[in-house]
Amino acid sequence: MKLKSLFAVSVFLMAPLALPALASPAADCAKQTLEQRVDGALAAADRPADQRERDAVRKAEVTFLLSHVKPGDRVLDIGAGQGYASWLLSSAVCNGHVVSQNPQGWVDYYKMGPARDAMAAARKNISLLTVDFDKIPASAKPYDVIFMGMVYHDTYNEKGHDTAKLTASLKSLLKPGGLIVITDHDTAAGKGFSETNTTHRIEKAQVLADFKAAGFTVAEDSAVLANTSDDHTKNVFDPAIRGKTDRMALVFRKP
Repeated sequence: MKLKSLFAVSVFLMAPLALPALASPAADCAKQTLEQRVDGALAAADRPADQRERDAVRKAEVTFLLSHVKPGDRVLDIGAGQGYASWLLSSAVCNGHVVSQNPQGWVDYYKMGPARDAMAAARKNISLLTVDFDKIPASAKPYDVIFMGMVYHDTYNEKGHDTAKLTASLKSLLKPGGLIVITDHDTAAGKGFSETNTTHRIEKAQVLADFKAAGFTVAEDSAVLANTSDDHTKNVFDPAIRGKTDRMALVFRKP
């Protein structure tokens, strides 16, 4: 082969290959179906092992929640505890953001600090907020979704609780058309909020009335977490009913 030909071949072999552009992780995430986002969020390798133990009993709730969240959303997880839902929301919003909130009293009493800090360090789209329920500051960009998973009844047990003040503050945090997703343990008709600190239940009619009074509309009232065999008398932590309580699954929309 002539020298000129050899030189041409060597230049060709040394030239960088023109590779097709790769889709960004956020773009791939945005294309996923709800089932893929749920399964992917649950399967994420960095989730703590002690949280995975709850997946079987909470998958229906997780699916309900993530069905109302989309990629790019800003989500506020209220009463997030050590972050069970915050981890999952972090995956589901893709390039969106999750604010994981707890009152200082909860963080101190339940010693949540290390778990919360580890979560925020592992997931850059999660930030921590430690403040009372009715003192959550407004965000520069309003939230698309607020989630209260099995904790709305707990707000009644906080010192100085004011339902109207709380629901009004939540409304102010949302964008127009924004959603509040609530799951909680239901109780017998007529009980209202009388058992929030005993059996840790609240009547669904009470929750509906609270948010109606604040000017929200009901976007969804689902029976996906209902259990008609629950007689509503047992404490939700009773081994006989834990994980199997009759639960409400509500979505409220800000007009």
